[in-house]
Amino acid sequence: MIRRLLFIAICWAGLLPMCAEVRHWKVADGLPTGEVQQIIELPNGQMLVNCEGVFCLSDGRGFETLHYDRNNSRKRDAYSKGYGHLWQGDSLLWLRDFYRIYLFDARSRAFAPITDAMTEDADIQAFIRGDVGAEIMTGDLHDVVDSLHLSRNATVAIRDRQNGVWIGSWQNGLFYLPPAASEVQYISRNEAFEALRQTDETNLRWRCTVNGLYGIEGGKETLYDMTNVPDFPHNRMTFIQQLPDGRLLLCCNMNQLGYFNPEQRTFHSLNKTNPLINRHRSLVGIQQIDERWAAVFSQNGAFLLDTQADSIAPFPCADKIEQYSDKYNCWLLIKGRLWVGTQNGLFGISLSDNLQSSNCEIVKLSNNCIRSLVEDSLGNIWIGTAYGISKIVKSEKNLFVENFGPEDGIPATSMSEREAGMSTDGRLIFLHYSAAVAFRPEWLQVDTTAQEVVFTGFTVNGLKNIPDGTPLSLPYNRNNITFQFSTLNYAHPSHTHYRYRLEGLETEWQIANSGAAAEVEYRALPHGSYFFHVQARTAGGSWGPVSKMAVEILPPWWFTWWAKAFYYFMGLMGLMGLMGLYLKRKRVALERENDERVNRLFELRDAARHQFAESTAIDPEGISANVEEEELVKRMLAAIDANLDNEEYGVDQLARDVAMSRSSLYEKLRTMLGISPADFIRNVRLKHAAELLTSTKLPIAEISERVGFNSPRIFSSNFKKMFGVLPSEYRSPQKTQNSVTS
Repeated sequence: MIRRLLFIAICWAGLLPMCAEVRHWKVADGLPTGEVQQIIELPNGQMLVNCEGVFCLSDGRGFETLHYDRNNSRKRDAYSKGYGHLWQGDSLLWLRDFYRIYLFDARSRAFAPITDAMTEDADIQAFIRGDVGAEIMTGDLHDVVDSLHLSRNATVAIRDRQNGVWIGSWQNGLFYLPPAASEVQYISRNEAFEALRQTDETNLRWRCTVNGLYGIEGGKETLYDMTNVPDFPHNRMTFIQQLPDGRLLLCCNMNQLGYFNPEQRTFHSLNKTNPLINRHRSLVGIQQIDERWAAVFSQNGAFLLDTQADSIAPFPCADKIEQYSDKYNCWLLIKGRLWVGTQNGLFGISLSDNLQSSNCEIVKLSNNCIRSLVEDSLGNIWIGTAYGISKIVKSEKNLFVENFGPEDGIPATSMSEREAGMSTDGRLIFLHYSAAVAFRPEWLQVDTTAQEVVFTGFTVNGLKNIPDGTPLSLPYNRNNITFQFSTLNYAHPSHTHYRYRLEGLETEWQIANSGAAAEVEYRALPHGSYFFHVQARTAGGSWGPVSKMAVEILPPWWFTWWAKAFYYFMGLMGLMGLMGLYLKRKRVALERENDERVNRLFELRDAARHQFAESTAIDPEGISANVEEEELVKRMLAAIDANLDNEEYGVDQLARDVAMSRSSLYEKLRTMLGISPADFIRNVRLKHAAELLTSTKLPIAEISERVGFNSPRIFSSNFKKMFGVLPSEYRSPQKTQNSVTS
């Protein structure tokens, strides 16, 4: 307690203006007013605060006002006993002030209506009268309030589950005093310089000043300046470094780099042989990498120095580092890995045999302005930044950054560049502009107990809401969601790390900002069902339990099941319409094709009939429409030719010879030639007779017998009906032609 009071006194005196340990919430932090009358810790760790009848709820960083229907509260009849609270079960919280009674549901984090049946309970009636549930400030809390000089202004004080103290005031808001911080020491800069000098052999021998270089040996100091070292370009000395071969590398006048020989009092400048060094406006230090190479850093870049060839080469990964900043502030070489702190980022370079092929990664800190780097006795890296001190922790093959601030006794101020180190007694010392902070690493041991994450709020399309434990169901156009969450670790908020993922959208865990609270935003979420998962851990600890929030983005009406059913129905109707149109067109095409086929068939039939009627030669192909008919004609002709002289050969015999019934044969010939089978047999006989009349000199009576007519008279009559002339007249033109030819 004495140390805390001394610390507060120092802060209030202005010696450490940025490291106030007591946190203070005001109206600007979300309190409705500065008049805090009640403070109650809820089961989930949130703080419910009553500001003169207006309530607010903590979210880890600030406060959100709770809205409620005043008609749900009850008016008190007696005003003698004021503020108080009473738990009914593990979720219902009864609250009272001088005028009204309220009922708060800690599970839904909302106010509930009060019914007559509720107020009939004897315990509740006693609470309403003020007989029970009074806010009482215990003696130890009075001591804390007194120690902070808040006695005249304090209205209420409670101690939370982390042993932190919350204090409400009449007009000045809410104060929070974390549990006792670690035993961090605050020492003067001179004390810090002396402690660090004892660990640096070079600093014990040499001291760089604006007036020259002091060499210290046997308790005696020797000044080296332009009066006794003519090669010095200036008396202002920046740094000096002893190389492995014993030579001294000295930087003077900001950027003049060279070798200093104190025995011969000479200075051999490297700028003359390496004019590129002159491009660097201010060299700040050197780090020996191996027997040959050393890295030289400046405020506008870095380069490698070949200490054997006295030449320079590009600094590895400079192109990547200088995308962020080319102002190099500090560096540290540990087990083949060079850590480089810049004005805008910390970089780890894994050095290889070929330095130019080295790999580089950036480490994100809460503040990326890196001022100093220190290695402790266990090989851990401590970082002085522009806003406190951090530590790199390796866990599960990943690097985590553990930040330390006022809750750990570390001032939230800017540390000095390259003014840090480990003393001979194992303390880490970081200097800042007015003093120094010193501590052993074990003094800042962090509690690694896994903590549960609490959803403190969510924002939908810019409107803030407080979760009530029910799943979110949102319309499709309210799909910009921000999740707000916290472990409510008021005592050590800077040590909390979060990771999250949105099931349904992400498969890998994402890392959120570390600190008291965090928020994650998703914009334009597609409709669907999601689960937001989030976990917390302290650096070096295990991930805690997963907290979940269910979210459903409802589809727009044009994606609902009934809309899809309508689309399906319309699609089906459209498909059926298209099928109908296709079939109609197909039917028309088939009808047209069929008409063309029929017309063609009629044309073929007509041509066949003319050919059969007008030609004495019978061509089976010419009087047929297809192969089947052609084969039938061939069989009929062969059967008739075989029985040409048989007068008795008729339709029945022909039908048997061609393996058809009489009626089928009749229908077939009527279709093909428009004649009956009997006509077909007679016409074939007469066509053969015509050929014999023109090709032979056989008597007409003999020709008649050969073609199946026993009566020449009947033959002549049928011949004339077919050819229009008698057989003798049919032969006469042939004879005339023959005589003319002779």
